[in-house]
Amino acid sequence: MKKLYVSLLCTALLSVVLLSWLIDSFATDSYEQDDFSQQRDVLGGMVSYLENVSIEEQQKTLSELNKHFNLDMKFAANSTLALPSPLRQQLFQPSGLVLADEEGLYLVRSSERLNDHHLAMRLPKPEQPKQDLLLTVLFYTGVSLCMWLPLVPLTQRISVLASAAAKFASGKLSTRVAPSRFSYTKQLEQSFNSMAEQINALLEENKLMASSLSHDIRTPIACLRFGLDAALDSDDPSAQQRYLSRMEKDLDTMESMLSSYLNFAALQQQSAELNFSSVELKSYLEEIVEQLSSQFNSLSVTVDCPPEQIINADLHWLARAIQNIIGNALRYAQSRIAIEVQVGNQFLDINIADDGPGISQQEQHAVLKPFYQSAKHRNQQGYGLGLAICNKVLMWHKGELLVSNSAELNGAKFTLRLPL
Repeated sequence: MKKLYVSLLCTALLSVVLLSWLIDSFATDSYEQDDFSQQRDVLGGMVSYLENVSIEEQQKTLSELNKHFNLDMKFAANSTLALPSPLRQQLFQPSGLVLADEEGLYLVRSSERLNDHHLAMRLPKPEQPKQDLLLTVLFYTGVSLCMWLPLVPLTQRISVLASAAAKFASGKLSTRVAPSRFSYTKQLEQSFNSMAEQINALLEENKLMASSLSHDIRTPIACLRFGLDAALDSDDPSAQQRYLSRMEKDLDTMESMLSSYLNFAALQQQSAELNFSSVELKSYLEEIVEQLSSQFNSLSVTVDCPPEQIINADLHWLARAIQNIIGNALRYAQSRIAIEVQVGNQFLDINIADDGPGISQQEQHAVLKPFYQSAKHRNQQGYGLGLAICNKVLMWHKGELLVSNSAELNGAKFTLRLPL
């Protein structure tokens, strides 16, 4: 909106300046200023005539001339005029001097032969141009039109945004607002597109979660039904007990599955509740490794981090993401897991690599999707949510989770890239 404010302000200033200049030029060309040439000639003639009259008869002669020619000239001493020296000298010029009082303008002129007196002649009021009202209307109309110009693209973009919102509300979820260089609502349009992307992602996750849950829950339900039928058909108490124990394990599996799915579904609301704090990264990573040390068995886990490196993040959720990735590495590593921190100009990378079989290039992007399980995961416990949770945590931190293969260990490599 800052762009709109600046545009409106500049348009207003330019329109006022340009229109004022154009209207002034038109008015000046259309109406020549009255120079009172006729009055100057009359007053000059009177002064010339009185110069030939004796000083004692000048006032009387002027009265007779006023009466004869129906004029209203006054004869007064120069001392009655409070004029600075330059203007006083102009009294004796042929053009005289135009002065103003409460009644309007009047022309004065003196002469050396008038005995330090002057003649004063009231001037007619200049006629007001008849087009004043028209020019005023044209001025404000022009300003209004100029102010309308920057509002045209604004109204057009608002219409585009309203149309896109209506299409999106009607079910066309692929609708987006195309960017424009001249848009005043670029931030609003980007927010709409971001909102649409998030809604699509949520819908896709919900569809995927519903289909995955319906698929994964069939097996424990079938086992429960088989165990129940077998227990009802059996008369052996020990056999019935075995069936009941198996059914209890199936129920535990279902409960664990539903808990994992519900926890993942609740993650989307967690991003608004992040609590950022700063900590020394090396000790933070070593503490996470120490918490998982009971699962290492004979594996070697190393931490390589620059000393005194500080990280600012939600320490709980970041630790959960790192624990998930280390736990994933523990499943496949043969002898070694390496944690290495690299610091760039804009990003901080936490690399977690193992010497396991690695991840094929075709699956490197897919493993970050929720509920994804490759052939390698079929015999593993889990529901394909661990890496998806890690990816979501990195998105909350305005970072990203990258998947590749380690050139040094030849296994999988996960990079947690965080902005500095």
